[in-house]
Amino acid sequence: MKGKFKITTLLAMLLIVLTACEPEPQPIQFGSDQGDYCRMMITEPQFASQILNNQGRAFKFDSIECMAAYALTAEDSDNFHSQWVPNFTNPDEWLQAEDAFFLHSETLRSPMGLYLSAFPDRETAEEFLQEYRGEIVGWNEVKEIVRSEWLTGNGNSQHTH
Repeated sequence: MKGKFKITTLLAMLLIVLTACEPEPQPIQFGSDQGDYCRMMITEPQFASQILNNQGRAFKFDSIECMAAYALTAEDSDNFHSQWVPNFTNPDEWLQAEDAFFLHSETLRSPMGLYLSAFPDRETAEEFLQEYRGEIVGWNEVKEIVRSEWLTGNGNSQHTH
């Protein structure tokens, strides 16, 4: 009976540890991974993004705008755990999309042409704003830009990839 109790206790502890782990951004294989929205190869680290679902699966994108379009049109968005964008000045650093500051500037082109880049704080975004002009927006505004530029009222993509 003691052995069975120890195994059950160890399994319970392992289950607790595994369920306590938060999904984290996954590595992207630049030049071979394809975006889950537009199916284009992901090549530019400063624009690649990803959504993690509650099971830890990563949906990867070649641009912030593709991730936003996917988030707006996905049928399982209630299963999203988190949405991640790269710090434009340090692409190895992932930022939660909701916490990032985005520069929308037509002089700083992103892979899919909506001119979006992400920064960890307003001060850094403002430094790039001085050089590239445009506007600083939050994640909700990014989704509105994508909705108005790419998506119709019924959620069908109007953008050709």
